[in-house]
Amino acid sequence: MNAVHIVTRGEREGISTIRGELVSELRRSGLTVTPVADTAELIIAVGGDGTVLSAAEDALRLDLPVCGVNVGKVGYLAEFKPSEIGDLVTALVDDTYSITTHSVVSVSTGSHTAQGINDVVVEKVISQRIIEVAVSVNHRELATYRTDGIIVATPLGSTAYSLSAGGPVLDPSLDALVLTPVAPHSLLTRPIVLAPDAIVTLEVSVDRRARVNVDGRELCTVAPREPIVIRRGDARVKFLGIGRHPFPQAVREQFSLEHAR
Repeated sequence: MNAVHIVTRGEREGISTIRGELVSELRRSGLTVTPVADTAELIIAVGGDGTVLSAAEDALRLDLPVCGVNVGKVGYLAEFKPSEIGDLVTALVDDTYSITTHSVVSVSTGSHTAQGINDVVVEKVISQRIIEVAVSVNHRELATYRTDGIIVATPLGSTAYSLSAGGPVLDPSLDALVLTPVAPHSLLTRPIVLAPDAIVTLEVSVDRRARVNVDGRELCTVAPREPIVIRRGDARVKFLGIGRHPFPQAVREQFSLEHAR
């Protein structure tokens, strides 16, 4: 691991200082810091989960590993604290890191396709009006939701929008999809964990358009009864770490849970 690209976003207090410390440590250890991701072997994100997610999208496109140095409030996706920059650089120099891969989610409509690391969301366009969404899994009808939206998330994305809508936290090493309705006016209100090979088809079944978002960004709007097909993507996103914060510890620390007694 010789060439590293660093990603930052925004002007949050402390980011420029931590980035400077990281650059100095990398160069002091003989590693190259490149301004172009295409020439890197690793992408390091300095910031919160949004910054890591943005960097992970580039890493997925370039088939590179990514890791994060957390300067945010939660930092569930970022394994390293600013105080652990030295440990990260040492692991890169000594080749003592590990790389884990995680599934992504893909979506296709009549005219658009995309992949997401966190989630695909189908939501109402008009804020005052709910939508009615018919959901099928593996071409078999599951339920029709009267709702503000439907989230289909990866295990990594289970701690993002899906969690705020009442979804479960999944171990990121799992292969699965989580279907979570947003503010449903339906009998079935609980999230559902689906098998990794599940094919989820959504259709808005009343005369209202819906918006499709991928990782928080709008992909398109769809007309009523236009099929939206969501499944696990073919690619996998790679995260570099040193096993410092395993899943139970990460959940406890990032969600400020007390130690079991």
